[in-house]
Amino acid sequence: MSDELSPTELPTETPATPTTPASSATPVHTKHKPKGRKAPHPATAPHTAAPASPNAPLVVESDMRTAGDTTPAVALVVEPDIPHEDLAAHFVEPDMRTAGGATPAVAPVFEFDLPIGDSPAAPAFTQDIPIGGSAAPEEISIRPKPIFTSLWSDQAVEVPSTDELPIAGSTASTLYDAEIEVRTIASHGNAQNAVMGEMAAGTLKLIGDNLRRMTEEQADHVTKLLHGIDLRDYLDPDFWKGIGIVLRYQADELFGFFKRRMNGQYTTDPYGMDRELIEAIRPLLNFMYRTWWRVTTEGLANVPGEGRALLVSNHSGVLPWDGAMIAAALLEDHPAHTERVIRSLHLHWFSTLPFVAPALASLGQVPGLPENAVRLLSNDELVCVFPEGLKGVGKLYKDRYKLARFGRGGFVQAAIRAHAPIIPVSVVGAEEIYPMLANAEPVARLIGTPYFPLTPFFPWLGPLGLIPLPTRWSITFGEPLRTDMYDPAEADDPLTVLGLTEMVRNTIQTTIEAQLASRKSLF
Repeated sequence: MSDELSPTELPTETPATPTTPASSATPVHTKHKPKGRKAPHPATAPHTAAPASPNAPLVVESDMRTAGDTTPAVALVVEPDIPHEDLAAHFVEPDMRTAGGATPAVAPVFEFDLPIGDSPAAPAFTQDIPIGGSAAPEEISIRPKPIFTSLWSDQAVEVPSTDELPIAGSTASTLYDAEIEVRTIASHGNAQNAVMGEMAAGTLKLIGDNLRRMTEEQADHVTKLLHGIDLRDYLDPDFWKGIGIVLRYQADELFGFFKRRMNGQYTTDPYGMDRELIEAIRPLLNFMYRTWWRVTTEGLANVPGEGRALLVSNHSGVLPWDGAMIAAALLEDHPAHTERVIRSLHLHWFSTLPFVAPALASLGQVPGLPENAVRLLSNDELVCVFPEGLKGVGKLYKDRYKLARFGRGGFVQAAIRAHAPIIPVSVVGAEEIYPMLANAEPVARLIGTPYFPLTPFFPWLGPLGLIPLPTRWSITFGEPLRTDMYDPAEADDPLTVLGLTEMVRNTIQTTIEAQLASRKSLF
């Protein structure tokens, strides 16, 4: 007999059963009442009976009678609401001893694949179990086979036959399982621990997402770095110490990836966008989007899943994180799941910086020239513009959420010429990530930058001052404004351009004020 048997692999032979006089037979009983129920079964030969429906109880019948015994067989009925992983906890051990208790009780263990979801229900089956003086039968093992998700691929495989977990100290077999456990633990704690738990879970997801894009050798190294760390105990300083070491290692590997690509071969589009590079930094964007700023979105369905559109947004935050979060919203949460990449138009000044310009081009960003906007829209791309320009990102904290002038309406001209709808986008939460108290203009002129921000943390804390505050964001995508009713020649009409520009600006300002009024907390 094999160690494991499925419902279709029942033994064909059973040990010989000693003959016992009928008068000495005693009814079979159980020591404890099971969570299931006992049901009488006719005294007939063993047989197999399938449940009436997938939700019907699973019946496991054991003929425990001695030869000539007229005692009805006992049927153990397992309710379908018992999770398969908890089956052992609900199973009882029937006392199969005859009168006098000479034979030890036999505790058979039934192992089978329980039906999950809409899959067919497992059939019932009957197994003769000898009693009396005969030896106890072999155990029948049917525990469900656990599934292991690889840390560097999305394919599910069976767990290796070893008790050692991929990450020592964790009761979960993957970082994803550890993330789920941390979220569950955090949800039952106080508010402060819940916030820390969500941050820990998001960090575990970031590490796991990075691992899926790394080599097996790199993933093994991460496993060694996490050796002995309990990934559930996010209140332990050693947890954060280990996580920090892993993040540092992954950042170094990512930087090495960028350096290798400087001299390697890779494919870009005519504007220099590198899809592979975007996928490499996507886990970081997802972490900032879901965990750090906990971004909520509204009106994503207003953005077309295909075809051209021009997104117009307010600009703030010293560094252009708002554009990155708009892009992350469409990549992660758009109802069409098309994972479209937004082509943001950046200031021409960035093109003069030796390292920033190629990096922006690789991420799909394009210099903010009118001809670039028209060409991208004509190719049915999603284009995002920030008409406030430097006046928006260099805004002082006291002027937060007060929109600056929208320039001369160049974005409206591009939309009319390309017959692209204009979608107003309102971002709330970015103004506070770097509270800019003053602009050190002499320093800015000295280093050749448009502004030099002075915040409560920068430049006083050095590089640590560049870490943005974890404010809570909301992004609203408004109703599209059609431009296909305009003749392309009207793009040169100042009144038409000015009217549409002010309409878009007022829509964004009104939406921002409504979002601020409904915001309960900055963090």
